[in-house]
Amino acid sequence: MEFELKQQFLTQNDCYQVGTPLKPKGVMVHSTGVAQPDPMVFVQRWNKPGVEKCVHAFVGRSEIIQTLPWTMRGWHAGTGTDGRSANDTHLSFECCEPAGHTYEGGEMVGYNVEANQPYFDDLYRRAVGLTAMLCQTFSLDPLEPGVVICHAEGYDWGNASQHGDVLQWWPKHGITMDRFREDVARTMDQEDDMTQERFDEMMEAYLARRAQQSPSGWSEPARKWAEERGLVVGDEGGQQHYRSFTTREETVQMLYRFFQTEE
Repeated sequence: MEFELKQQFLTQNDCYQVGTPLKPKGVMVHSTGVAQPDPMVFVQRWNKPGVEKCVHAFVGRSEIIQTLPWTMRGWHAGTGTDGRSANDTHLSFECCEPAGHTYEGGEMVGYNVEANQPYFDDLYRRAVGLTAMLCQTFSLDPLEPGVVICHAEGYDWGNASQHGDVLQWWPKHGITMDRFREDVARTMDQEDDMTQERFDEMMEAYLARRAQQSPSGWSEPARKWAEERGLVVGDEGGQQHYRSFTTREETVQMLYRFFQTEE
């Protein structure tokens, strides 16, 4: 369940401003219904008053952006045939569709399944991971009827308006909602079976990625000061790894160098 989750709440959206509490009882999966792969485009479009829709997250090919607190009611499902709404019960996220197609009568036109398979695979893994994380966080069983559903299924359950997502898209890649629920459950089981060895591997990989991140601009004067005095010395390749965590051993080494330069 490894994925990067960014937060950029839609604080200007009327839904966020209302701030109705939510006790999640399920997860509803949506797709945007437009050929736009960049989640930030939707974040920017929806982060303003007068937009009568709001979800908890957008899932893209390479990132997930959380746009509402998980315990805040979203505006994503509309009202079902019997007056119920999944807004009152379900968390929600939108899957961003790749570029290159249009819609006609609710059907994708010009969608190239083969060319978009790599995009879909990446996005699908993130959708599975996010749903598994939410189910674990709120003690939800993805295999229990009505817990993990898409918007189209919500209409059949009577708690959502009549939309076709994600069944207008995912089956083109051989994915049904039953398969999705099974993959979510399988991912949760794998997480429960976490071993110390696997945890250590994941931690090492995380630390290695963090070490390669560039330092923030605001620290430039302090970094220059420390490097000029020899307090921070790079590795063999000249990299200082400023975003790495510092051990006590490294801390005392820097203090030692500092007081050596002061003498």
